[in-house]
Amino acid sequence: MLPDLEGADATQILTWAFDHFGDRIALSTAFGPSGVVLLHLASEIRPGASAFFLDTGYHYPETLAMVDRTRQRLGSKIRLDVVSPDALALTTDQLGTSPLYAVDPDRCCGQRKVDPTRKVLRGLDAWITALRRDQGPSRAQTPVLEEKLSDGRTLLKVNPLATWTRKEIWRHIVAHDLPYNPLHDQGYASVGCWPCTQPSSEEGDERAGRWAGQDKSECGLHTQI
Repeated sequence: MLPDLEGADATQILTWAFDHFGDRIALSTAFGPSGVVLLHLASEIRPGASAFFLDTGYHYPETLAMVDRTRQRLGSKIRLDVVSPDALALTTDQLGTSPLYAVDPDRCCGQRKVDPTRKVLRGLDAWITALRRDQGPSRAQTPVLEEKLSDGRTLLKVNPLATWTRKEIWRHIVAHDLPYNPLHDQGYASVGCWPCTQPSSEEGDERAGRWAGQDKSECGLHTQI
């Protein structure tokens, strides 16, 4: 039976998760503000914690630069791996003369994000994410702990920042002098792959600039896994 950590702070949640799962747990990050905060907290609680970043092949240069910037800031306190799609995904990203992201973004996300993540998670019992409830309607009910069925087995998803607000995230970044994606200073409240991301208002739905104008708000990582 899972513990009730709804009222626990992020440090307590992470401590429980690391103590409970040992080396069978890892963090995922796309180097958004919440992801950077998550890496920092984990590095302080469990030096040497494992984390992974998905290089989809469509990231902005500013996002890719965050890999080295984060490694320089956190050093050996985080073991950060870069995960890429397999070769098949990279050779089947066209439908006719159009790029896959333009005509079937769900399939594109599946090949470049969901499938590679599933492969990583097969070697784990728990997965720590930087999801927050105030990021948008699709994440408003995010639980702190959530049992998921992945590849026929139970995987625990841990969301220690679920109750944090955008202001709290940025306050932590400033207070600890953490690196962040410079695109956030150019009107991008949320940054994903460049074909499917545009600037959005700092107010309201933080993810409004993702797949703008489409009936899509999630890549599938947090809905299909």
